[in-house]
Amino acid sequence: MKRTLAIILTVLLALPLLSCGKKQPDAPQDANAPQNAGTAGPAGTETAMPAGAADTSYNPETDADNRFTTANCTLIETDDGFYLANCECPYLLFYDYALEEMIPVCSRPECEHVIDNNYAIDNRSCDAWLSASRNPSLYNGKLYYVYDYGEQNPNTGGATLGCKLFRMNPDGTGKEFVKNLFPPGYGAPQWFILHRGNIYGFSHESRVQDADVICTSSVVVLPLEGDETTFKTICEVNGSSAGGMRFIGDYCYFLLTYWEGDYSVNWDTGEEFDERVFGGKIGRWDSKTDELEILYDNLLPEGEYYLNLWAEPDGSIYVIGSQGLMKLEDGELKVIQSFDDSEKKYHASYISDGVVIAHTAPSDFKDPYGSMDVWICRFDGSTVFKGELPMEWYYNCPEFKGIDGNPDFPGWMMAVGDETGIWVMFDVTWWRVPSENLPSAEFLVRFDFTDGGVQTKLYGTFFNMLVPQD
Repeated sequence: MKRTLAIILTVLLALPLLSCGKKQPDAPQDANAPQNAGTAGPAGTETAMPAGAADTSYNPETDADNRFTTANCTLIETDDGFYLANCECPYLLFYDYALEEMIPVCSRPECEHVIDNNYAIDNRSCDAWLSASRNPSLYNGKLYYVYDYGEQNPNTGGATLGCKLFRMNPDGTGKEFVKNLFPPGYGAPQWFILHRGNIYGFSHESRVQDADVICTSSVVVLPLEGDETTFKTICEVNGSSAGGMRFIGDYCYFLLTYWEGDYSVNWDTGEEFDERVFGGKIGRWDSKTDELEILYDNLLPEGEYYLNLWAEPDGSIYVIGSQGLMKLEDGELKVIQSFDDSEKKYHASYISDGVVIAHTAPSDFKDPYGSMDVWICRFDGSTVFKGELPMEWYYNCPEFKGIDGNPDFPGWMMAVGDETGIWVMFDVTWWRVPSENLPSAEFLVRFDFTDGGVQTKLYGTFFNMLVPQD
């Protein structure tokens, strides 16, 4: 782990960026240039946009990668490798394709980086230590990241802390403070996303009002440049929410879920009174005109739920939830693929670039030799792959065999991709009796779908081991 990025410093500073399969143009694009001239078509052609039409083009220098806008991990792809930011690992890493090695993004050869290969021990003197969960972003040639512990928030009278925005060179050098980031209330924004001059966040807030706990969830935004430091609320719902954001040109699409109805507990008897029903709100915010359009807002039958959404450049919106894959048409959600199977129960858990990823759950997660099936389908409902997910990489890796105790079956922390293949970050816990302070590990795996089946490659293993107590 003492190898550094110094050997590829010169290359990194000039790397073309790849995102969603689109390669960076030879000449840098001016982020301030008009963006409504046209959108890229097949084989490099350009499709003219009508006068006054909203911009739905894609600029790899400034636009968010929708595959990772709601993921617990982030991959930033380049020609020579990719950056990896994992929400359970405080270090920014770079996988070098030539070296076939995951390297901390640190330019100092003398740095120890990850101490004893244990990602649970913070080495804050390392350039790669960012503690920037669910970010950073490569934006106009700089890596931007958000540090969670900032200055006292003036919007809460200093009762809570804001965050701090930093940027640095692609090799980890030249770190500099950009600005403070403060939520408008007690909420803590998550999934900081940079897109076309704005920082977006997904925020949850809990506060006491008239002896009741009030929860709200919201989509918030703040300009990247300038002196403004307080996020503006785009849309808010009552309750703790799931959902997320996707970006098409100047548009921010979002899904906010909520509960409606009364819930109470009889503290004498322990009896619960739950009359809540689940609902979802889909909106589109125009960053140029500051206009918000609510495209869908509805309650669901008992037991149904929504998880996430995806937006396409033509304005099509897809949603996954308890009913499977759905498409928004004329204000209603139409089921395209239910993932019903006579023998197995599939859960549609992830939606990505043109595909939905459903999988089964092992009957016993404590069984290290369980199995899991996946069902990958396109947005038209056609199947890309359906079958058992190869797990030999897990059972055969040295880490699995070399650590005392029995590891759990891997849980899914992240899954993104397209019809060619998916990236999955697995989370594993090793149990030891009687200790409850459990070591854990994350495994980054790529599954490619081919005519001959599934090709598998393990790209990295990241351990958070027990830290000895003094």
